[in-house]
Amino acid sequence: GEPMSHSSSKGMITDAVKHLRASWLRCKSSWTDQNAERFEDEYIARLDQPVRQACEAIDRLQSACDEARRAGE
Repeated sequence: GEPMSHSSSKGMITDAVKHLRASWLRCKSSWTDQNAERFEDEYIARLDQPVRQACEAIDRLQSACDEARRAGE
């Protein structure tokens, strides 16, 4: 099959994080102890930076692929 496009890869990552955050909001309405707070601090709150880094890496990969394609023409 066709390889996945870089933009669809970024879309999948951002959609997955959006769904995870929505699920977490539902979950934390009934899970309210210190373990829930710890889970949010250690996992949910730390998602932004790695997600941003992944999207930036995808953008750099897209640029490199575009340059390689232009060089080969």
